[in-house]
Order: sequence, then C-alpha cells, then structure tokens
Amino acid sequence: MVFRRLLAAVAVSLLLIGLSSCRSDPTVAAYVGDDEITLDQIDRYYAKATSDPVSAAEVQQDPASVKPKLVSMLVFIELLRDAAETAGVPVTAGQIAQAKAQIEPQRQQLTGELALLPIDVLAEFQAHRVLLSQWASAGNVDQQTAGQKYTEALRASERANPVTVNPRFGTFDLEKAPQMGNADIAVKPAPTAADQS
Repeated sequence: MVFRRLLAAVAVSLLLIGLSSCRSDPTVAAYVGDDEITLDQIDRYYAKATSDPVSAAEVQQDPASVKPKLVSMLVFIELLRDAAETAGVPVTAGQIAQAKAQIEPQRQQLTGELALLPIDVLAEFQAHRVLLSQWASAGNVDQQTAGQKYTEALRASERANPVTVNPRFGTFDLEKAPQMGNADIAVKPAPTAADQS
C-alpha cells in the first residue's frame, strides 16, 4: 500500500516536471499559448535593429534592453492577432500591406521599442491594433468604454494563451503594452493627393 502511494507520488512528480519542462526549451524566447517565439527570431531582429539607421540609435542607448523589448513586442503581437481573430476582425495580407505603405514614408519618425521592429512586423502590429481598436469603438461608444473593451479583449487573449517568457528576457506585462488611443506610435496615415492640394 505504501509502495503504491510512493509510486503514485513519483509518477505525479515526473508528470509535473514533464509539463513544466515542455515550456522551458532553451531555444525558445517565449511561448504564447502553443506558439513559440524563438531565440533565432530574436537574434535576427536584433541584428537588423543594430544595422538599421532608424533603430541603431535605440540600440545604442540601452543595448541590454533591446532583446527583452523585442520579446515583449512579439508576445503582444501574438495576443493582438488572437484577440482580433476572436473578435471576428482578422487582419488580411492586404491590410498589412496597406499599413506598411503608410508607415514606410514616415519610418524615420519612429522612436522607442516600435523602432526596433522590422517594417513587416511593425506593419502587422499596426494593422492588428487598428482593426481591434475599430472593433472596440464600434457603436459610437465613448473612448473610455472602447479602451476597456480593447483591453479586456487582450486580457482574454492572454488567459486563453498563457505567456511564458524565458527568464533571461524578464517577464511580459500586458499593462505595459501599447494601449488603444495612446500616442505611442509616431506614424500617421500617409497624406493623400487630396490632402496635399
């Protein structure tokens, strides 16, 4: 009887160790639900950021914080993508291309962690963020209500897709991620011909 209990306790311990280790692969920077953000991906983006004139200044200011910032932004993009899909407003490739076309002429104006993202990733971030913001604002609700709806959609996404960050990159805090309506992106729609006349 004691032997069976001991065997059961060992089996449970091994199961818990197996479950915890499956989310601690040293080649993974972060997990968002079943999705992985790999160290290779972070290293590639870091290399791009150090060689790009727009982001090089950001890297030089605090090189040690660059990779943790990249991890947090990529986790946030995964949560944005899931929240938009759950809300029924998934982003299309055409919308990402449109966001990229709007951002490119003004990319020199970018500052902060957004400047660290490659243009294609930044365009995806902006497209998801805009669509989720429009969804949250639908029905002529006030800005505060829309902001709460947007934030709750992201919180629900995080609950459905638990985030685990490799300890070398710190932790992910959704409260520090870009919120709806904040002036934290220095990119505005590119002027049209009508605006210039």
